[in-house]
Parts: sequence; C-alpha cells; structure tokens
Amino acid sequence: MIELKKFSLLRQQDILIPEIDVRFETGQFWGVLGRNGLGKTTLLHQITGLLPSASNTVFIDGFPIEQLGIRQRAQRVSYLLQIQEPCLNFSVLEAVAMGQFAWQPRKPDWQAAQQLLAMLHITHLGNRSLLSLSGGERRKVELATCFAQRSNYLLLDEPLNHLDMVYQQFILDYLSRQSEQQAIIMVCHDLAAVKSHCSHVLMLLPGGCYLAGESATILNQKNLTRLFDD
Repeated sequence: MIELKKFSLLRQQDILIPEIDVRFETGQFWGVLGRNGLGKTTLLHQITGLLPSASNTVFIDGFPIEQLGIRQRAQRVSYLLQIQEPCLNFSVLEAVAMGQFAWQPRKPDWQAAQQLLAMLHITHLGNRSLLSLSGGERRKVELATCFAQRSNYLLLDEPLNHLDMVYQQFILDYLSRQSEQQAIIMVCHDLAAVKSHCSHVLMLLPGGCYLAGESATILNQKNLTRLFDD
C-alpha cells in the first residue's frame, strides 16, 4: 500500500493542496484528474521521492519513503515519466531488460523480456535502436520497461501520450487486468478513459481542494462541474 498522511502537495515552497490523506492499494486502478498546473505530475514526483515532501507523509508498504534506499524504492515502485527522451543507443530488448535490474543486477532474463515484448505486441521492435523509434513506439517501450520492473506499485504520467486509438484501448485493458496484481496510479487528461477503466479517482481541484474515492462516487456531475468550471 502507498499511503499519504497529512501530505502537502508542494510546488517549490508553495502549498497547492494541504493535508491529503489517501491510500492506494493493490487491486485498485486510480485515475488522477485535474486541470493544468494543479500538481498532477508534482504529486507523482513527490510520491516517488523525485521531489521532496515533509517527513513521514509518504509511506510505502508501511515505511516512510525517506527510509527506503534507491533499490528498495525501485523494487516497490515503477514510474513512467510524462516525457522521456532516449539518450543511449540501446536496442529495445536491452532497454526493456533494464527494467529487471532492481531484482537482477548482473544477468538479465532475456526470455522474460522477449515474452513481455510479445505480450505488448512489440516483438518486431526488439532489435531496433531506441534512437530510431517514433514517439508512439518509444511510449510502448517505456511502458514495457515499467512492467518488466515487477514492482507492487505502478505510477504512470500520461501513459497514452503518442499512442494511436487502437493501442490506447489495448493498454487501458491491459492496465485494468494488471491492477489485480499492482496498485496503479495514472495521471490522465482523457476523462472517458478514466471513467471506463479506473476503479478509483483522485481529483485535484482549484482552491487547494481534492476528492478521492471510488469512481462511481466521485465522477458525478456536481464534481465534474467543479473540476472544469471552478
């Protein structure tokens, strides 16, 4: 379980939302909604420790995140950034296998990496260089690398970016099934995708407010009006 206790969403020294209390548990697929500038990406950065938060406000499996080392965090949390630019000339298969390094630092499991490529319908990219891929192809590889990490918690910042409509539907269905084994937290601007696939919603609202809970409860017309019109 990832738990936020009296957690303040911060941008530099400014408090965007004070005292957030929410739990993200295995079996749940969370959609994070909010207008631009309300701190969706910042939230994921703070949960993963890429940005600082107050001590003892972010807990992963009961441990304050500041007590977990880099490898311990990597074994627990996978994080897909909104924008990731390749800078090294690795093949797709090599890049996906790197997702295993939190568990197998010396020898990659090539068979498991190949099986993952097949499961995600990107076997044909296996020998391609990361530097030669289109934006959509890179996004598929980035997702595969996160899945290869085999963490308990999967944080995704706009995972549908650059994907065509067919693959968007495929990956949303895959994530729905995967949420039975991992808690998934997905920042997404596609309200229809959140409505159709997410079991839970965290809604960041103007004025330092938030709503969190089951999608069926949160995604009503009154709350959606607050989301878009406040």
